[in-house]
Amino acid sequence: MMAGNGTIVVGVDGSASSVDAVRWALEEARKRGAEVHVVTAWHTDPPPMEGPPPMVGIPYRARESALAEQQAQQDRVMAEAQGDGVTVHRHMVEQWPPRALVQMCADADLLVLGRHGHSWLTEKLLGSVTAYCVRHAACPVVITPARRTAKEQAPHLVEAPATPGPLY
Repeated sequence: MMAGNGTIVVGVDGSASSVDAVRWALEEARKRGAEVHVVTAWHTDPPPMEGPPPMVGIPYRARESALAEQQAQQDRVMAEAQGDGVTVHRHMVEQWPPRALVQMCADADLLVLGRHGHSWLTEKLLGSVTAYCVRHAACPVVITPARRTAKEQAPHLVEAPATPGPLY
């Protein structure tokens, strides 16, 4: 990957947060005059183990069906993000996603990832692509915030007395 006016790598996994990450990367590329490399990493083998083994089995998928599924997800994300006026290169990488992203951004100016908003426990049990990339990427990493659900966006009304009660 060559860094001309700038290179921004963005990880895409088909989620709503990856759509937001692509949109952010495209807007940033417009400002910088940079190009965007959209990376979807996929694999059929279980990921390398770091820490305790997962509590659930990881099902094996045929290579062709895994690739087709990931390509369809990347196509959907790109159609939803709709970037105009920016050079976009799309990559399908057969590798464990965190390592693929770190390798793809080795010569980049920026790596952009979407945050899924998993709980601490989920990230500890399943791992976190974002955490791995933040630790190992050779360039700055931007993490776009997770989308808030309708319940989270609803105003929270808290009833409080008009006068304070005892302070003990």
